Amino acid sequence: MNEPETIGFEVRELSLLIARYIEKMSQGGHIRGPQGFALGYLVHNRDKEIYQKDLEERLSIRKPTASNLVDRMIKNGFLTTAPSQKDKRLKQLIVTEKAIQTTIEVEKQIEGIEKVLKQGISEEELAQFFATMQKFKRNIEV
Repeated sequence: MNEPETIGFEVRELSLLIARYIEKMSQGGHIRGPQGFALGYLVHNRDKEIYQKDLEERLSIRKPTASNLVDRMIKNGFLTTAPSQKDKRLKQLIVTEKAIQTTIEVEKQIEGIEKVLKQGISEEELAQFFATMQKFKRNIEV
């Protein structure tokens, strides 16, 4: 009996395949999911004051997950914190040079992966894919 096609299953399967491809191509020398996304966001916005709550919103993660993520990134040498200039109760997240260099390498990997994923896909198909994904996300927002 064939498995019924479901959106959730297809998204999960594609995500797993992408993760395996990254693992294969980088031979284990990369950072994983949320740290990579967070680093990219932080590095590209390092001219702004960014706080943990900004990561929660940008990555659609909960407060405990964001807290663990920030702790790991500090432990791994990607971040430091400093009191905010705007609100002393908040800690600003500051990227290190290691974070900047790692982000450059990760973005090179992403470019390669995107190139592979887009093989045989027309511009129209790609535009429709992104439009459909936006609709999925809007439909499921809580």
